[in-house]
Amino acid sequence: MKKNKSIFLLSFVLASTLFVGCEDSIDKVNSPIPYESIGGYENSDDVAAAHLVSKFSFEGNIADSKNSITDGTGTNVTYETGIKGEAYKGSASSFIAYNTVANSVINLKSITVSMWIKTEPHTGGAQSLFMLPKKTDFWGNIFTLIEGTGPATTMLMKNHIQKDVTPSIPWSGQFIEHGGANVLNNMFGAWKHVIWTYNGTSSTYSMYIDGQKLDLPASISKRYASDPATGGVGFGDLASSEVSKFIIGGYQQHLGAPWGSADGWMLHYTGSMDEFRIYDAALTDNEAVALYKLEKDKR
Repeated sequence: MKKNKSIFLLSFVLASTLFVGCEDSIDKVNSPIPYESIGGYENSDDVAAAHLVSKFSFEGNIADSKNSITDGTGTNVTYETGIKGEAYKGSASSFIAYNTVANSVINLKSITVSMWIKTEPHTGGAQSLFMLPKKTDFWGNIFTLIEGTGPATTMLMKNHIQKDVTPSIPWSGQFIEHGGANVLNNMFGAWKHVIWTYNGTSSTYSMYIDGQKLDLPASISKRYASDPATGGVGFGDLASSEVSKFIIGGYQQHLGAPWGSADGWMLHYTGSMDEFRIYDAALTDNEAVALYKLEKDKR
């Protein structure tokens, strides 16, 4: 009898040990598999993290997670499924007005603007995606527009930069236009990732679409403070002035005083927008590609 009990106890111990060992093995098999690094980064917020000054993810709200652009009010703002969580959904009357802008945005010397957009062709004017307004001028400081002209298969995008210094320079406000041979193709009807950068040190402009750097001619990529044909020097650091408020989906004229009413061609952005970011530096090629891939991977 004692022998049988001993055999039973030994069998129980061996079975228990085997069961625990199996559990350990299962736990190891089911452990989360680490993400593969992209460009040396695990998460989109790791890309140029020290230079990220503003970020809007539109997760059911209009907040800047970096708190550089605050005190906002949305008009007719709705949301839809975005590339990563929810996204801002525009309309012919939608926009977001922010009253407070931090020095980290006001004093930008170089810049990267990154965003996902999904839109359709339009006519009748130009839609503003965002604008850093200027109180004493018809135009704002820094902004992005989509013109409603040309074939429905191509997008004519314009980005604007500003350098207000004393003494003033001839070419202080510059439209950087993607038209003609440099018009943007296949931009409508699907989520597209857009990055544009300006490097104040080298006076160079770049654009990336879905992680691909565009091959731009020097007439677009190289920026000057005056006509290079007459000895113009590089544009140098950005210098915004008379900054007041910030707007997504509209023009400064849609904000009321001190601006007049909007002209008929000044249209609200009717498309969708997600993961809108502003950096105080021009991202490198590796950083731009990594940001696109990580956000596409919902990281």
